[in-house]
Amino acid sequence: MSAPAAGCAPGLMGARLERLPLSRWHRTIVVLLAGALVFEYMDLYSFAFTAPALMKHEGFTVHDVASITGATGIGTLVGAGTGGWLANRFGRRPVLLACVVTYSLCSLLNAVVADPTGFLVLRFATAVGFQGMNVVTVVLLTELMPAPVRGRALAWAVACGGAGPVLMAWLGFLVVPRVDWGWRVLYVVGALALALFVVILRRLPESPRWLESVGDHERAEVTMRAIEEQIVRQGRPLPPIEAEPARPHVAADTGTGVLALIRAGYVRPFSVTSVIWTLGIVAYFGFNYWVSTLLALRGYDLEQTTLYTAIIVTAGVLGPLAATSFADRWQRKHILVGVGACLSVLALLSTLADSTVTTIALACLLSFGFQLAVPPTSTYASEVLPTRFRSTGVGWATSFARIANVVAAQAISALLLAFGTDSVFYLVAALEAAFALAVGLFGIRTRELTLEDVSASEAATAPARADSPPPVSVGVQPADRPSTERA
Repeated sequence: MSAPAAGCAPGLMGARLERLPLSRWHRTIVVLLAGALVFEYMDLYSFAFTAPALMKHEGFTVHDVASITGATGIGTLVGAGTGGWLANRFGRRPVLLACVVTYSLCSLLNAVVADPTGFLVLRFATAVGFQGMNVVTVVLLTELMPAPVRGRALAWAVACGGAGPVLMAWLGFLVVPRVDWGWRVLYVVGALALALFVVILRRLPESPRWLESVGDHERAEVTMRAIEEQIVRQGRPLPPIEAEPARPHVAADTGTGVLALIRAGYVRPFSVTSVIWTLGIVAYFGFNYWVSTLLALRGYDLEQTTLYTAIIVTAGVLGPLAATSFADRWQRKHILVGVGACLSVLALLSTLADSTVTTIALACLLSFGFQLAVPPTSTYASEVLPTRFRSTGVGWATSFARIANVVAAQAISALLLAFGTDSVFYLVAALEAAFALAVGLFGIRTRELTLEDVSASEAATAPARADSPPPVSVGVQPADRPSTERA
C-alpha cells in the first residue's frame, strides 16, 4: 500500500489529487456540497413557486414579479462576481461558509416581509448569497475531483441538489393554496441551510490546488496529506504520482482578477464561457423562473398552477440523474450541442400546445432538458480556466449572464403583456439555438483531461507575451499530452 507522499515538491497538488482512487472521501465531498445545492436551489425557486400566491393574497402585480425577478438577477450578478473574486482572494471554504449564512438568514427574513419593496431587497440579498455559494461549490467540486469522474461528480451533486426544488414545489402545493400565509413556509424551510454550516466547517477541506496557486505550499501540503491519509485509512492504496507533462510557461503575475486573466492569455475561453453562460442562463430562467406565472396567465387557477409546477419541477430532477450516466462518457461540448438543439425544438412545440396534457408534457420535457444541461455546462465552464483564475473567471462569466438576465426579466414581462405566453417560448427557442451553435463552433474537448492540461492548452493558443520564455519540459514531452482540439 502506498503511503501519503511526504515532502513532495511544490507544484504537484494537481497530480496528487488526480492520482487519488475514487473513495468514500470523494463521495462525502459530493454529498456535502450537494447538500448546499439542495438549499441553494430551494432559494433559487422559492419566488417562482410563491409568486402566484403573492399576486393573489398580497396584491403583487406582474410588474412587481418582474421587478423582484430582476432584483434577484442583480443579486446573482453581485454574488457571482464578488463570490468568485473573494474565493480567489481568501479561499473557497471561508467564502462558501459566508454565503451559506447570508442566504439562509435572508430567506428567513423573507418569511416575515409582505410588501413588494422589502421583498425585493431581501430577494436581492438572498441571491447574493446563493449565487456566490453556487460558484464556489462548482469550483470546489471541479478542483477536488479527478478528471475521469469530474463530470459525473458534478452531475450527482446537481441531481441531489434537485431534491430542493422538488421538495419546495410539493410543499408549495400542500400549503400555498390552503392558507393565505402558506407562502411564508417555503422561505422558513429555505433558512434551514444554517444546519449545514457546522458540517461544512468540520468536514470540507480547502482546495489544495488553490492553496498552491497562491503560494501557500505549507498549508497545501498539510491539507493534501490529510486527504491522502483519510483515503489510505479507508483501505484504498495510492498509486504513484505521475510525472506532469510539459506546459507553456506563463509569466509571473500575482494578480487574480479579470485583467490578470486577460494578460495571462485566457481571453478566448473566458469569452466563450461568458457567451455560453449568458445564453444558457437567460433561457433557463426564462422558462423555470416564469413557469408558474406562465401557467397562471394561461388560465389555470392557483391550486392547478402549484400542482402542475410541482410535476414539472419533479420531472426536471431526472435530468441531472440522466446526466450521471454519460457525463464522462461523451465530450461535454457534444452533450451541450444536442441538448440545446432539443430544447429549442421543444420550446417551439410548446407554442402549439392546445391541451393541458400537451402543455404539461412539453413543460416537463423542457424542465428535464434544462436540468440535464446544468452539470455539463457547469463542469465545462470551470474546466477551461486555470486554478488561479477559475473562481474569478466563472464568477465574472456568470455575472455577465446575470446582467443579461436582469434585462431579460423586464423583456419577458413586456413580451407577456404585449404578445402573451407564446412569445416567451419563442425567445427560449432562439436562445437555445444560439447556445448550441456557440458551443458547437467554439467549444473544446475536455473529457478525461486534467485541469492543468486543459488550461495549458488554452494558454498555448494565445499569442506569446514578450516576457514569456519558451515552454520548459517536465517529465513528458508536449507531443505526449492529450489533445484538446475543437470538433
